[in-house]
Amino acid sequence: MMKVSVIGPTHPFRGGISHYTSLLVKTLRYQMDVQFLSYSRQYPAWLYPGNNDRDPSSRLIVLEKPDHVFDAISPRAWWHLPKRVTEHRSDLVIVPWTVVYWTPYYYLFLKALKKYCPAAAVFICHNVIEHESSWLKDIISRNVLRQAHFFITHSQWDKINLLKWIGDKREDQIQVSPHPVYEHLASPMLDKASARAQLKVNAERVLLFFGFIREYKGLRYLLHSLPLILKKFSVHLLVAGEAWKDIQIYQKMIRDLHLEGRVTLDIQYIPNERVCVYFAATDLVVIPYISATQSGIVQLAYGFRKPVVVGKVGGIPEAVVHGQTGYLVPPQNAPSIAEAVIDFYSEARESVMLAHIEAKLKHHSWERMAETVGFVGKQALASK
Repeated sequence: MMKVSVIGPTHPFRGGISHYTSLLVKTLRYQMDVQFLSYSRQYPAWLYPGNNDRDPSSRLIVLEKPDHVFDAISPRAWWHLPKRVTEHRSDLVIVPWTVVYWTPYYYLFLKALKKYCPAAAVFICHNVIEHESSWLKDIISRNVLRQAHFFITHSQWDKINLLKWIGDKREDQIQVSPHPVYEHLASPMLDKASARAQLKVNAERVLLFFGFIREYKGLRYLLHSLPLILKKFSVHLLVAGEAWKDIQIYQKMIRDLHLEGRVTLDIQYIPNERVCVYFAATDLVVIPYISATQSGIVQLAYGFRKPVVVGKVGGIPEAVVHGQTGYLVPPQNAPSIAEAVIDFYSEARESVMLAHIEAKLKHHSWERMAETVGFVGKQALASK
């Protein structure tokens, strides 16, 4: 049986990467001997842009207890981590690649791994290039990425970005596997009427913007699309998620666009047990990205069998089939968002899109992701 060490966040830390790592470990354990190495602390309190990094949920997406917990802001802990990998006799070490913050720690770890342990290092690249990029971040990231042996990306687009940094000669060391769907919060599923009653939304048509509110996600363009949509259909927009910057910017937009009563703002981290209420209440999930590599929110929407409207940027077109599982719209383009929403309602596309989403789920399964990890493991063993 293949032996794997997975390093990354899990409960009690919140957010998509924590959920992703936990679900990945759970799936891999059906096929492999997995050692799970997680954190007692992942960021200094002053650095985290949200309220805090702890999950307030009473319902966990999945519980995978780590085999070992270490202080992730301790360079010494990272330097000694390969000892755990060696003791487990792992063939692979899997680490999430997300933001440049982690690069000094990863660099230390990878240097120590190569010095003391024969295991191959694999980066699962959630974002090769982070959302708020810069030339300095790019240089640092490129130098650390090159230290790994293998890579998994969630889109061909991100594979191309990665090859620009590590070189075309390493193409065989990159595998592409679609971002798996988050279905684990979709059961039991509420009906629309009950969910809307819980949210005190009395509307026939409901749109949803979900997740951290950051500039690159394009909420401002969704708000500017609403007056155009309202000329044709009466709709209500739910905005649910924690804001990393001043929410007053969006509150002012709502007032200036005369959207009071048409928009519900729930500006906080939404705990797991409440996520299903928002997705059950909605018809269409709108995330009009300005820039992005891929989107966990798209996969969450698919898990709830909801079509999407997203910005046509990065690797997202590989996850969304325009006119079938949702709509791809030009970034920073409110009229295009409005056109997509109006088409969805005027052509009554919900049931047809639901069928297309159902057909796509197997392509975006956690089992497929586990198969990709297994293939990389075989590559690693063959290269020894």
